[in-house]
Amino acid sequence: MVATPNNRRAQYTQQVIEDTVLQLLETKPVESISVTEVCQLADVNRTTFYRHYTDIFQCLDQIEQTFLASYSFDKGARPMVNVERLLDAFYQQRRLSNLVFVDGKTKLLDRMQATIPADVPFANTYQITYIWSGVKAIIQQWVKAEMPETPHELTRIIFRSILAQDLPPIDPEKL
Repeated sequence: MVATPNNRRAQYTQQVIEDTVLQLLETKPVESISVTEVCQLADVNRTTFYRHYTDIFQCLDQIEQTFLASYSFDKGARPMVNVERLLDAFYQQRRLSNLVFVDGKTKLLDRMQATIPADVPFANTYQITYIWSGVKAIIQQWVKAEMPETPHELTRIIFRSILAQDLPPIDPEKL
């Protein structure tokens, strides 16, 4: 980005562009969003857009980074507390939920995972990968259903799922 990041006018322009991209994601896939369309809706010219971003995907990347930078991970807190805080931040900025479904184009869920420490004492690398895949799927389902549960309720669902507390007993003979 060429513009001075601390310039209030530049910050305002970036915010307008980012809000416009998020608004468009509510009704269409990212592949269908053009810089021209963003500029028309945001009432900025293409030169202004390109002063801040190289393309729509870099704009999405900046939105994700800003969101995650606003979240601070508490290393002293229990994992449930941090997951709930992260979900709450996401819940408060619902327009960002559209980024969850831009598969392969954004890294929001992967970046969310990176905010959680990898040195979990009760799980190895394979287990963490397996658990996080499930957590991402639960978050995607939650967003797709328009976030009917509160972040607190979803956190409990996630941890009860991780601990297999709500699953019926499995007969090992039938596996």
